Amino acid sequence: MKTLAAMIGMALVALPVASGCHHGTSNSAGIPSNLRVGIAPVYPPLAFKDHGELKGVEVDFAHLLAPDLKIKVTLVELTWDELIPALVDGRIDAIMSGMSITEERSKLVTFTHPYLRVGQMALIRRADYNRFRDYATMNLPATRVGFHSDTTGERYVRRKLSHATLRGFESPDAGVAALRAGEIDVFIHDAPTIWRVTGGFEQKETQLMGRYRMLTEEYLAWAVRKGDEPLREGLNSTLLHWQNTDQVESELDKWIPVRKVSLDLKAPK
Repeated sequence: MKTLAAMIGMALVALPVASGCHHGTSNSAGIPSNLRVGIAPVYPPLAFKDHGELKGVEVDFAHLLAPDLKIKVTLVELTWDELIPALVDGRIDAIMSGMSITEERSKLVTFTHPYLRVGQMALIRRADYNRFRDYATMNLPATRVGFHSDTTGERYVRRKLSHATLRGFESPDAGVAALRAGEIDVFIHDAPTIWRVTGGFEQKETQLMGRYRMLTEEYLAWAVRKGDEPLREGLNSTLLHWQNTDQVESELDKWIPVRKVSLDLKAPK
């Protein structure tokens, strides 16, 4: 992500975190010796399963925490809806699952400093490009809009595309599959998902394309329980160290090698 500073503001960028000195953190600082990290593997390339194995940006980050904090890290696989309840009731110690900071979530959990700025984007079929050149056409009763249920994508769709015919899906992949099958006309999700589908680490896409304008501005971070400041401070210190050593950018470059920005100057060939 070395070239992101030159990109248009719609692009995905790594964020600086709080200032301070990074240092190794021991259990004496109040961080659990076995940090239980909740993850919902439904958000490639940030968190997903490949042949039964957890993979993605957040998975790599979790594994990197162990030597930095001198602890053991255990990934606890949960559904998306279970993440915050599991954190609040003590079944896990942190959430690392591509979660956006929202006012509602901040009432229940405490977020670390963000490590990534993202936003909602629209994924469409290439054949429908001219139909959706004007974003207003997405908000019509005849337009079938899909979203990942219980996410900031759903919140955006229900607020901004309320006149469209709406349909929720349990995962981004389910929504993308429905778009391919012609069951919906537009799928709204976070930028990393759109970039992944249209040219990230997968094979070249020919059927679908993204409308690369950011529809929202959101920030991804990790979450800890309210009042767990020792863990939050330890995670923030680690993020700072990774930021200063380009570790954050390295992981993002690994999993999201293509970050696209389109000015919609002409229709695709």
